[in-house]
Amino acid sequence: MPDTRFKPLPWTRLQRGVPCYLPKAAARPSVDIHSPALAVMTDFQRQPPITVTRDTSLEDANKLMALGHAHYLLVADEQKHLLGIVTEAGTRGHRPLAAAHRLGVKPAELVVGDVMISKHDDAEVMHLRDVGSARVGNVLAALRELGAPFCLVVDHDEEDHHVLCGVFSLSQIDRQLGLTSPSEEIAQTFSQVVSSLGH
Repeated sequence: MPDTRFKPLPWTRLQRGVPCYLPKAAARPSVDIHSPALAVMTDFQRQPPITVTRDTSLEDANKLMALGHAHYLLVADEQKHLLGIVTEAGTRGHRPLAAAHRLGVKPAELVVGDVMISKHDDAEVMHLRDVGSARVGNVLAALRELGAPFCLVVDHDEEDHHVLCGVFSLSQIDRQLGLTSPSEEIAQTFSQVVSSLGH
């Protein structure tokens, strides 16, 4: 039975011959190193991360990264537990070839679980409680100390479990600061991404 408590909104049809444009991307507010750190954090509640299972093929993972303009994918199980992370560097080049040789399979048969960076209990992440009072400069200093192109941010639920809530990406921060190229002080190599998630 239809709900009669609400009056329908007025509507009309698009007029022929009248242009209709796609929306422009909302401009991010300008930031500097003194701006709140949250101004440069990708909030997973507003922009959910792209996730895959460990059985996803590398071909599909690369397609997802290309479509989503992402440099990494989070790997999770059916219970939404983080299992690891897979990066562009991990799905192309010598790493897949080495993994295929080690497993005795063809490179085309590899799946994300064969090349992902496994999540560890001592993974290096930032905590939302610290981020809330920090500045962009503090984030850059932390990324420099980690030697990492990005770092995940976690919060805690009622049972004190870690809950992923965002990520800091060096390339995104550079764009928001108006820098034309990534900071040279932080090399963005696969091994350093591994170190950013713990040893």
